[in-house]
Amino acid sequence: MTWHQDVRNRSREELISAGLEVLIEQNFTKVGLKEVCSRANISKVTFYKCFASIDEMIFAIQHRIMEEITEYFEERMNVETSGAELVERYLNLWVELLTEQSDKVKFIGFFDHTYSDHYPTTELQEAYSNLVHENVLGKMLYNGIARGIEDGTLRSNLDANLTTHFVFVTNISLMQKLAFRGRILEQEHGTEVEELTKTFKEVILNYVKAN
Repeated sequence: MTWHQDVRNRSREELISAGLEVLIEQNFTKVGLKEVCSRANISKVTFYKCFASIDEMIFAIQHRIMEEITEYFEERMNVETSGAELVERYLNLWVELLTEQSDKVKFIGFFDHTYSDHYPTTELQEAYSNLVHENVLGKMLYNGIARGIEDGTLRSNLDANLTTHFVFVTNISLMQKLAFRGRILEQEHGTEVEELTKTFKEVILNYVKAN
């Protein structure tokens, strides 16, 4: 790696960190290049050496977050246990992530909302489609469900693909909702975040587990 490549990579990392902070603080609204560069203490010229646009930086942040969440799960999933226990552990890890790193869950929510019906460029669309296709987090859940069906700890009549998709989508939707409005929901409805996540887990496990 040349000196210039090293500087560029370090600047890129600093911009990713600064971009995450600024975008979360300002809820993705009216965040411009000036705010990001100021937070990272990097010039606009240097920014454009790292990213072609704000959108490209945002996609890079999303990619980084998904990689970090995947690593978080991989380090904590015990692959030697039963399928039912794997599914339970998977759900528990999302709750732990919500508690410990809620900004990452919020960013995913902002990203999904901001790019809900369009992609800024074909290149970013293709890059993100590849990331979604890999979906290691979904594959972890699928492996747990498939193992549970096989080892008898989960219902034998479950459709592994459909169940994986349902649990994955409903779980991430709940995590995003609680990351954004968890404390407000507690005030308005008197139900604690911890009780909501516990109830959700029980509902899912009661549905998928073998009798």
